[in-house]
Amino acid sequence: MRKEASWIVAALACLSATAWAANPLLGEVEITAATRLERDAGVWVDGQYVGLVRDLRGSSRLVLVPGERQLSFKLIGYQDVEQTIVVEPGRMARYRITMNEAPDLTYPDEADTAQVRLTVEPAEAAVFVNGNYVGHVDRFDGRKGMLLSAGAYRFTIALPGYQSFETELTLRAAQTYEIKTTLLAGSVEEQAELLTSSVEAPSEANSP
Repeated sequence: MRKEASWIVAALACLSATAWAANPLLGEVEITAATRLERDAGVWVDGQYVGLVRDLRGSSRLVLVPGERQLSFKLIGYQDVEQTIVVEPGRMARYRITMNEAPDLTYPDEADTAQVRLTVEPAEAAVFVNGNYVGHVDRFDGRKGMLLSAGAYRFTIALPGYQSFETELTLRAAQTYEIKTTLLAGSVEEQAELLTSSVEAPSEANSP
């Protein structure tokens, strides 16, 4: 039942502003970023991942069933932001997101890290390391990658409407690794449970 409810939230979030205008029973949420940094934050609505702040604007802004909704914003290296809003039918709710750097953030010595590069489609897919959200694919693609301390890791790449991808790597310091895949279209039953949970990002992962 939870998956069905979460999928309804995700499906509604993908409706266009035109659909909202044509249906006065729905409400709209406009999210604006305080700085360029917040544009890369991942967004959850009632525990369901719906995309990035930068992608949920204009004709792609959130369209939701009226009622109290819990917004969650996550970005590696920054404190999670939780906000409860009330969505009214036929109206637009506006929320401006500001994020602060995590106070207990620590970075590993670069000499002790490995770099993991991602070549994945769709680029807006969410990336999880050992079950923790670290960002979206295009933050770590190409030569940017992410830096992780040497050790064993489980990587999950997921996006609503697609089958999730999982792999495990044992990283060695001063080495570069690449994860390359294309997510296959799927159903709500095949999406990773990580997309319907709010978890903290590990402080050791970072993009150079």
